[in-house]
Amino acid sequence: MEKQTKQDWCLVHVIVDDETTELFEMPSPDEDSEQQPAFHVTKSTADLVAQDFGRYQPSLQRMADNWHEAKKRVMQNKKAQKPTPAA
Repeated sequence: MEKQTKQDWCLVHVIVDDETTELFEMPSPDEDSEQQPAFHVTKSTADLVAQDFGRYQPSLQRMADNWHEAKKRVMQNKKAQKPTPAA
């Protein structure tokens, strides 16, 4: 199994993992404030994107933007669910 982070696409880390089953996988946003997005791809997908990044860039950027928006919602929900101390 090969895993490595050697590049970024649209300011998002790329993790090459040949156990990835989807074309472009991203972890779902969670309540961890330190969590960052990452594209999980196979080596063949990384090679394909490297050959013609401009072709894939709009879709990758959209995926990154959608992840960041979802993360904001998760964190807002977490903040809204925190109990407030009694006055």
